[in-house]
Formats: sequence, structure tokens, C-alpha cells
Amino acid sequence: MRPRLIMVRHGQTEWNVQRRWQGATDIPLNANGRRQARAAAPYYASLEPVAIWSSPLSRAHDTAAEVAALTGLDIRTDGRLAEMDFGDAEGRVWEEVLAMDPRLAGWRTGRDVQWPGGESGALVQRRVSRTLERIHESEPEGVVLVFSHGTAIRMGAAAMVGWGVDAVWRLDSMDNCCSTGLASTSTGWRLDHFNASPQWHASTPQ
Repeated sequence: MRPRLIMVRHGQTEWNVQRRWQGATDIPLNANGRRQARAAAPYYASLEPVAIWSSPLSRAHDTAAEVAALTGLDIRTDGRLAEMDFGDAEGRVWEEVLAMDPRLAGWRTGRDVQWPGGESGALVQRRVSRTLERIHESEPEGVVLVFSHGTAIRMGAAAMVGWGVDAVWRLDSMDNCCSTGLASTSTGWRLDHFNASPQWHASTPQ
């Protein structure tokens, strides 16, 4: 049996609060995000992970560090786990994004777009899913925690179960410090859970 992948979104940032598009911009956790990460860490540590991987962006890496401190595991960093690069849209709220280029409205109706100065959804699906496959092949049996970002996780998880960019919007946005689980089966990949909070897990019979 290969590892089970549990992908965790980072804690809150000020740009999350302001609803600004973060993407590849390295925005740190705010005070509440640090509290969220500390509160969530005992649950993720209780899964007894065999490895911890993270995006290099500080908001994800610092969330992972709270779990690493409890488990004694090193954090393995891979730039391909970083958030989607939204290019010129980063730092803007949605209304400003639309004013910049109204064609970007298609992003929220399932159409893939090439973000000005950034990436396309298809590119992110490829880079994240291929990275998850490599992690899956390189780690021993057990739970592997992967700390990343909302869009990157949605794109990667959808690609792993065979969904294209147009189907990603069947999955809602992820909340801070919540997780999405993937398990490998004899016929492919299974989406075990999506956007589940540590509190939900703790109250659900195993």
C-alpha cells in the first residue's frame, strides 16, 4: 500500500481577510492564521504522518512548521506545490481583476484562462498532480501531509481523480487549515474528503 495524501491549506493571512488574490505573492500568516495553525497542529500530528511536504511560500511552510514541531519530522519543500501564479491580478480584489480584464470572469464559470503574467489552470493541474504522484511514489506507506494553497489543492486533487479545469468548480473554495484527502486504489485515485476541518474529523467516528 502506498501513502495516503492529506493536503492542508495554510492558515489565514491579511490578504485572505481583504479578499485579495494572493497567488505566488509571499504573504505571511496573520495573528489569527498563526492561532489557526497552532490549533490544527495536534490533529494533523495525531495522524502520525511519515512525511511532511510543503510549498515554499511562508504561509504554507509556517503552517507546516507547527505540525513538524510536534512530530519531529523535517519539512520537505517543493516549489511545484506553490499556489497558482495569478500574475497581474495578485494584490487585487475581484472587482479590480474584472476591471483589468473582463474576460477573466470566465475563471469562475469553469473556463480555463491564461492569467496575464501568470499561469493557466491546466498548467497548475499538471505541475501539482505530477508532484503529488512523485511524492506518492517516493514515500513509505502511511499518511503524508502536504501543505499548500486553496487553488493548488483543488486543481491538483481534481487532476488526480481525472477532472479537467472545467470541473474544478464542483469543489468549493477551501477554508484555512482544512484538508483534502486522496487515497490510491487498484483502479486509480479516490477523493476521501474535501475541505474537512480538524474539528470535523475529531467528531466523526473512525
